Amino acid sequence: MDDTISGALLLWETILQKEAYPIFRLAYLSKPVVPFTDADFDDIESKSLKANSLRDVTGLLIVHDDKILQVLEGREQAVRELYAKIDADPRHTITKLVCGVEDEERMLLTWNMVVRKISNIPPEISEQYLQIYSELQNATELSEVTLEHIDLFKVISLFAALP
Repeated sequence: MDDTISGALLLWETILQKEAYPIFRLAYLSKPVVPFTDADFDDIESKSLKANSLRDVTGLLIVHDDKILQVLEGREQAVRELYAKIDADPRHTITKLVCGVEDEERMLLTWNMVVRKISNIPPEISEQYLQIYSELQNATELSEVTLEHIDLFKVISLFAALP
């Protein structure tokens, strides 16, 4: 099986793994201060892959125009420390913390960090993403990032351009 097919299968595979410790899932929405460049995306992804592996944090970052969504999973202390670092990053402004929950299972098991810029995806997938983003943005309380959300984000990752 070639690497392209293996990679695509891995993206579609929803692996839920119980860990020996509780998983903390955090999601936030933000806006870039200025539009991200390809160099910004490369910097975020390359630094995140190594650092998140050491932290045992998994996650994904999706950027659609001026709408950023990130989901992080791992030990609560590691995720909160990473979130504090992300919050201090001057390239963007966090507009809303949308999820901060403990779970028994990790939904992004094999995703140390996947960074995707939405472009050239089917309109119906873009509409679904924008609807979820709007619902999360307008919720009055913390929301749950569901397995259905994660599955949509993985579909976006298949279509979206690598930064």
